[in-house]
Amino acid sequence: MNKRILVSAVALLTVAGLGPVADVSPAAAAAPTAATRCASVTGLHVPAAAIGLPTRGADVESATLTAADPKTGRPEFCLVRGKVNSFDTTAPDINFQLNLPTSWNGKSVQFGGAGFNGVLVTGLDVAPGYVNKSTARGRPPLDRGYVTFGSDGGVAVGTDPAGSFALNKEALANYAGESVKRTRDAVMDIVAGYYGRQPAKQYYVGGSKGGHEALVAAQRYGDDYDGIVAYYPADQNQALVLSWYHMWQQAYSRPGGYLNTAKQQLVEDTVNRTCDGLDGVTDGVVSDVRGCDRAFSVESLRCPHGADSGDDCLSDRQIATLKSAASPYRFAFPLANGVREIGPYPVFRGANLGGSWLDSAGKKTASGYYGFTDPVIRYFIQQNAASSSENFDYRRYETRVRYLSRLYDATDPDIDRFTRHGGKLIIVQGTDDMLVPQAATDAYYRQLTKRYGPSVHRFVRYYVQPGYGHGVGSFDLAWDSLTALDKWTVGKTPPVDPVATDANPTTDGRTRPLCAYPLWPRYKGHGDVNRAENFTCAGRNRSSE
Repeated sequence: MNKRILVSAVALLTVAGLGPVADVSPAAAAAPTAATRCASVTGLHVPAAAIGLPTRGADVESATLTAADPKTGRPEFCLVRGKVNSFDTTAPDINFQLNLPTSWNGKSVQFGGAGFNGVLVTGLDVAPGYVNKSTARGRPPLDRGYVTFGSDGGVAVGTDPAGSFALNKEALANYAGESVKRTRDAVMDIVAGYYGRQPAKQYYVGGSKGGHEALVAAQRYGDDYDGIVAYYPADQNQALVLSWYHMWQQAYSRPGGYLNTAKQQLVEDTVNRTCDGLDGVTDGVVSDVRGCDRAFSVESLRCPHGADSGDDCLSDRQIATLKSAASPYRFAFPLANGVREIGPYPVFRGANLGGSWLDSAGKKTASGYYGFTDPVIRYFIQQNAASSSENFDYRRYETRVRYLSRLYDATDPDIDRFTRHGGKLIIVQGTDDMLVPQAATDAYYRQLTKRYGPSVHRFVRYYVQPGYGHGVGSFDLAWDSLTALDKWTVGKTPPVDPVATDANPTTDGRTRPLCAYPLWPRYKGHGDVNRAENFTCAGRNRSSE
């Protein structure tokens, strides 16, 4: 009996993933165990015809039954490793991991990647935003009975140097979003064979690059998904990279433009002193960012005569560096879907200036921005391993930049196929994100509202958390977005007054209302300042108006 027939036959003996069906007939003695069912998946081949984009099919390389762990609550499951074979034999295969719980809830969760991908996403972790920290500890979807899976995005694990995979057309296309479809289709064929049916609900969750992939799922492959969660989605590769490069140049390539750590802290502290209390409470979080725009002036920190005279003030050159980030960066030509600008970045709204942008020693190659922009410029745009990102002028590469934007960017407001069969989309953004600025996510949501009008609320929820950055922040958001999504898709109950929990060690457990854009949490003036019920969602928080 071949593998596919064997797995399907085993599945017929299973009801809703709850294990072998009880049977008093003599054949019951031959009912396969969970270990037998799992082992039968090893060596399974998924034909290319089952995958909606060109491949040479997919192969299961191993399948191992993993025992339940009573201490963690992890159930018994079959851990499957395999690969989707690239159509171009010189391109990397897509490596994937699939987790098949013995007791299945009938639903699946696909996890997105991060950064340049190239790391196998196991699907064993919590969903984005539901962190494993103290009172905000969450349960991974697998532990709740979901089939879970992820991949390396079709980027060879440990690709060195970073970004060099982009010299291969198929690898670049996989990174740009096609791996979402190839992985999903291959895995669904295995799932259907294992359980005897497709999942009743298929979800996608991801943050940053995974958030980009989540929007790719909604925009390009909407028929495949019932619900999607996208945290701080890096949906504009070229726009983000070009703006990061511009800000990096201002800080590191112009004499006197860099701000040392003392000056970085000076800006952050002054912004917080000026703006923290605008929401009615001083709690280390700038919630009223629009009010902060009016209240704070960087000119108040100007050194006498504009020359650098110490760490207690800013030179004109350093003020110009900050203003380069605090203003929208406009492109010389339109990118995909008419995008003409990106920003501002939240440098005057309480964001941490270090890490992503400014390093601690003024070493330009140590900037987080450099670590991403240099490979993209050299391998994605210039397509030359021997090239340099020094003095790069994107205007000389207009054709290539626009091509990459069309290939990669997930800024298309047309999600008709996704919504037609009842798909639901949750987007989450932080005000302090220095990698994916709130303005960019705001802009995409406004495009959705322009296309769908008031009806957009029937299938999209967009939440903005003050103090939250790129997965961290002065308010480290923890929210069970997957459960909210599941209730919305299954029970038709949209999120109502969701509550955000802070997972930072020093403020662990405090809560705030998670407000739908363009609102933000304002203290009512009475009651415990650490309790969400003492705040109301109010005001306006449009970051780019």
